[in-house]
Amino acid sequence: MDRNIAFEQRIKDALEQFEVPYNSADWAQMERTLDATERSGRWGGSAWIAGLAGVGLLTATLMYFLLRPDLTPIGSTEIPIVQRMDAPFEKPGPVTPKATQDGGANVLEPTPARSITTPALSNEEAPPQNSKKNVESGSNDHPEISAIVVKRADGTIERTTIGGPAGPPHPTPKNTTELTFRSSTTEGCPGSTIKFNVDNMPENGIYLWNFGDGSFSNKPDPEHTFAKSGKFEVMLSLSNSGGGNIRNKPSSDLIVIHEAPAAKFNALKQDFAGHIPSVHFENRSEGGANYFWDFGDGTTSTIAHPDHVFRKQGVYHVELSVTNENGCVDQSMRDVRIEKDYNLDAPGSFSPNGDGIDELFMPEALRTLGVRFHLAIHDATTGRKVYETTDASKPWTGRYDNKGELCPAGDYVWMVEINEAAHLGDITYDGKVSLVR
Repeated sequence: MDRNIAFEQRIKDALEQFEVPYNSADWAQMERTLDATERSGRWGGSAWIAGLAGVGLLTATLMYFLLRPDLTPIGSTEIPIVQRMDAPFEKPGPVTPKATQDGGANVLEPTPARSITTPALSNEEAPPQNSKKNVESGSNDHPEISAIVVKRADGTIERTTIGGPAGPPHPTPKNTTELTFRSSTTEGCPGSTIKFNVDNMPENGIYLWNFGDGSFSNKPDPEHTFAKSGKFEVMLSLSNSGGGNIRNKPSSDLIVIHEAPAAKFNALKQDFAGHIPSVHFENRSEGGANYFWDFGDGTTSTIAHPDHVFRKQGVYHVELSVTNENGCVDQSMRDVRIEKDYNLDAPGSFSPNGDGIDELFMPEALRTLGVRFHLAIHDATTGRKVYETTDASKPWTGRYDNKGELCPAGDYVWMVEINEAAHLGDITYDGKVSLVR
C-alpha cells in the first residue's frame, strides 16, 4: 500500500511543473484501476499487465516532457514561444489520450507537431540580418528584434515584440547655421575706424571681440580704430547667456593697417639785401609721395620744398600734409612769425608838387631785385589806367602817362607782376598810394 502511494506521488511530483493537456475521465479511470488492485491484495495477470503498461506509458510520457523545454509549467494557460520574427518555427501539437487495446486506462501520446509561421514584418518592422554590425558601423537601422508568441487556452495567439530601440531612430541633427562676420574694410591706415557686422548672430549671446591689437569689445556690432600699423587677426568668442561651450570664430581675412608716412619740416627765413624777404620750408618728411602746404594766409602749394612771402606782419599756422602710395596721410604743423609787412617796400604816399620831396612813386624793391616786372597804376575811383612801366628807372611822376598836367589828388591802386622771381616763381604784389598836392 505504502509503496503504491509513494510511486504515485513520485509520478505526480515529476509532472508537477508541466502542463499536459488531458481528459479527467482518463485520470479517474487510472485511479479506479489502481484502487481496485490495492483492495484485492493481489496482482492478477491481466491487471498486472495493464498496470505495468500504464506505468511504462506514464514513464515514457514523463521522459517526453522532460526532453521538451518549450512546454510551460502546470497552472499556466499560455504557451510562450520566443523566436526571431524573421524565421518560422514549430510548436508541438496538443497531447491527446490514446486508448489501450484492452480497454484499460487511456495513455497520453503527443500528436504530430504542426508548423506555425509568424507573419512577416513590414519594412518598418523588419530587423536587419546583422544588427551588431549595423550598430558598430554607425548605421541608423534597427537592432535585432525578437518576439514572444503566446497561444492561449482558447486558441488565440498573441505576439509581443521585444528588443530593439525604445523608439524610432533619432534623426541626424541639421548643421548649425554658419556664424560669420564681416568688416567694412580689410585694410586701412593708422587711425582708420573699421566696423564689424555678424551674420546669423544668435540672440541672448555673450560676445567678446579681440581685435588683435590689445583692444577688446563686448558689443554685437562694434567699431574699432586701429592706431598702429600691422596685420591683425580679429577673433569673435561667443557663448550663450547660460554658460556652456565657447565658440571662437576668427576673421576670414587679416586686417592690414599700412604704415603711414612721417611728416615734418623746418621753416627758414630768407631776408637779405637785394632779395624779397620770404620763408623757405625744408621738407624732412619720410615715406611721402605727395605733399600739400597750407601757409595760413589763404595761399597753398604742392611743391616739396616751397618758398613763401608773408606780406603782412603776424603769426601764421603752417600745416604740411604728406600722403604715401597706400593713401595714408600724416600731418605736421608749426607757427611762423613775421615781424613786419612787406610790399616791395612801396611808399604809401608821394607829393609831386615840385618841392623836391617825395616827387616820384616806385616800389623800392624793384630798384634792387634786378627782376623782370610789370607795374600798372589805376585811378581807385574811376578805374582808369594812368601809368604803366617795366623799367625801374622810370617811376610815376603823378601825371597821365608821365605827360601833361598832374592827376587829381586822391588814392590810386598799383599792381606789380614779377616773372620768375628767382626761387619764388611768378608772384604779384599790389597796394595803394595816395597822391598829395
